[in-house]
Amino acid sequence: MKRPNKLLNKKYISSLAVAAFLILSVLTAYNIKIDRSNPEETNTQTEETARESEEAMNQADGQNPLNEQNREKSEKEESGNDDENTGSQTDDERESDSQSEKESEENNDSAVEKEDTEKEDKDKEESDEEDTENDDTDSEDKTKKYSYDGKTKLSWPVMGNVILPYSMDTTVYYTTLDHYACNDGLLIGAKVGDEVVAAADGRVVNISDSDRYGTTVTILIGDYYEMEYAQVTDLKCEIGDEVEEGQIIAAVAEPTRAFGLEGPHLFLKMTCKGEAVNPTDYLK
Repeated sequence: MKRPNKLLNKKYISSLAVAAFLILSVLTAYNIKIDRSNPEETNTQTEETARESEEAMNQADGQNPLNEQNREKSEKEESGNDDENTGSQTDDERESDSQSEKESEENNDSAVEKEDTEKEDKDKEESDEEDTENDDTDSEDKTKKYSYDGKTKLSWPVMGNVILPYSMDTTVYYTTLDHYACNDGLLIGAKVGDEVVAAADGRVVNISDSDRYGTTVTILIGDYYEMEYAQVTDLKCEIGDEVEEGQIIAAVAEPTRAFGLEGPHLFLKMTCKGEAVNPTDYLK
């Protein structure tokens, strides 16, 4: 036996529904024409006829497989669009989360850098404070250590006889120069190479050379007192060095041309507040 074609049956039913709709439309129009005296009844019949026609069409559409396929296709497309929108939203959310994480990491790095900078600044300030304290301590030590007051007797820097005394009130005779002049220091006779020692604790503040006195070493021994050692060579100290009483600082040199006839000697000069004083008043 041959199986009935469902598609043909559905098409036949749809055709019948359309024919029924046309017949109902004709009848409705005829009824309206006959009975215009009762408009409310006519409207009610028209609404019922339209409702029946709509139900018949919906029934036909529901039985039409083509309509069902179109409806399923439309639903799939709508579902696909929803998935795409959801995926797009998910990507946007993912990108937003990634940006938020990146900003959070940058903020954390910035906070760490700020903490490191603050720590370095704090360490630097503490180091500067320690250096300042050390400098103050050193300054106090130097002031205390080199505060010669002029009362304590000093050591002789070299052993020998005074060949030309200190004299600022009267003149003395310079043999080599063959003239009389004041003398603001002592000429202490010695041998070339004899050791010259510091007469007191102090700090070397200057080293100079001149034609008359040769090499001269100046040592600060207090707030107001300085001692100069001239006609020396073979220096054992530099500017800024700290020296102690009795420490070797140089050696006696050959005399300059201004003191050739006086022979080898150490020229010792002492000042107080920049004015020359008699060294013999302070030596032991």
